[in-house]
Amino acid sequence: MVKFIRSIPMALAAAAILAVTPVPEGSPLSAVAAAQDAPKKKQKTRKVPAMSLEVHKQVQKAQEAMDLSDIPAAEEYLEKAYGKRNINDYEKAVVWQMRAMIAFEKENTRDTIKAYEMILTFKESIPEALELQIMFGLGQLYFSEENYEKALEYVQRWERTVDPTLIGVSQLTFIGQLHYQLTNFQNALDYMYRAIAQAESIDTIEVKENWYNLALSAHWELNQYDKVRDVLEILLIRWPNPTYWTQLAGIYQELGEEETSFSLTEAAYKQGFLDEKPQQLINVAQIQLAREAPIKCAWIMKRALEESLVEDDADNQRLLGQCYLAASEYRKALEPLSVAAAEESDGDLWLQIGQVQMQVDRLADAEKSFAKMQTAFEDDEENSSKNAAKLLAGVMMHGQVLTELKRFDEAKRAFSKASRLAKSQRDRRQVTQWRSYLNAEEAREQMLTGR
Repeated sequence: MVKFIRSIPMALAAAAILAVTPVPEGSPLSAVAAAQDAPKKKQKTRKVPAMSLEVHKQVQKAQEAMDLSDIPAAEEYLEKAYGKRNINDYEKAVVWQMRAMIAFEKENTRDTIKAYEMILTFKESIPEALELQIMFGLGQLYFSEENYEKALEYVQRWERTVDPTLIGVSQLTFIGQLHYQLTNFQNALDYMYRAIAQAESIDTIEVKENWYNLALSAHWELNQYDKVRDVLEILLIRWPNPTYWTQLAGIYQELGEEETSFSLTEAAYKQGFLDEKPQQLINVAQIQLAREAPIKCAWIMKRALEESLVEDDADNQRLLGQCYLAASEYRKALEPLSVAAAEESDGDLWLQIGQVQMQVDRLADAEKSFAKMQTAFEDDEENSSKNAAKLLAGVMMHGQVLTELKRFDEAKRAFSKASRLAKSQRDRRQVTQWRSYLNAEEAREQMLTGR
């Protein structure tokens, strides 16, 4: 707490209570009463009444009690002071200011507001500088109570009264935040950019990252995507946060500049900025797949799964497998695809796996995959008509694999099932052709084995 000056004569001490900076450190008034960060201009003065010796004594005792943290005693002395006969408005303002200090110490915002508003009822009897401090302080107090309309009311009263050259960076940023809370986004931007420009013109004031963040949010709210891009580029240069990389990539995507977006996303990945962002890692992999670089997609997903950067689930295993397939790495694709198919009992995926296994001459495995495919499709009664054509194709391939494995009886059963599933003349003709092939293979095998 700021203590009163006692080394000066008693008559001056009374005036110092309001004329110097009689506000607690950290209170709304302390920020306003501190040295402004804009050039100073001589403040208008206002003649104030004198303080009587009797009132001054009670005020001084109250201050001494406050210094000893004896709040009840301080409050009692202030009551005595306020009860003095013929107490003038200036003296009443002094008492109310001390009551405001006590309420602030108690962290009682409502009573602090009440006390400051009482001081303003005596505004013609207090220094104009203090009136301005209190108006702005009330704006801050109402802001802390989330009463933004009332806060704006006091701030605008303050703005209409204060010398514009005395409005500093801290006041501008506060007013910008206030307008943002009231969804006055363009006003918020105007104040924040004024604050930034003023701060950049003064060597001793540092531009803060959160000022630009507020501007960024306001531009987003106004759908000003080109401005969002500009602010993000400033943020990325001055405060290279991983989040800004991904946000900038996203806004370039929104603006239709896909190549720039892809490049930024890949750069963020290479710097490790996405390692704690699972969805972003998946997006990077999918981008590589879309850009016809499937092996890069596979590398990203394989590392992400091995290092537990993304969840080891069916979707991510499927993506890894699809990336390998697109890269013609068929054998590497089989394991993740099988994991995904088993977890989801996915008939489509088992069909695809079986086809890949046939292609790499893993017929025994293909046979098992086609069997699992049939089970998955047949269990999915809700989509039976949708899956009918795929089921028929899978059963046909199952029969082909069984034929190649010389499991002729099982192959015959498979083609019989395919014949029952076939609905068109074309499908039936194809089944007949495969049956003929099966019979020829069986006859050839009997001839070779002499059975």
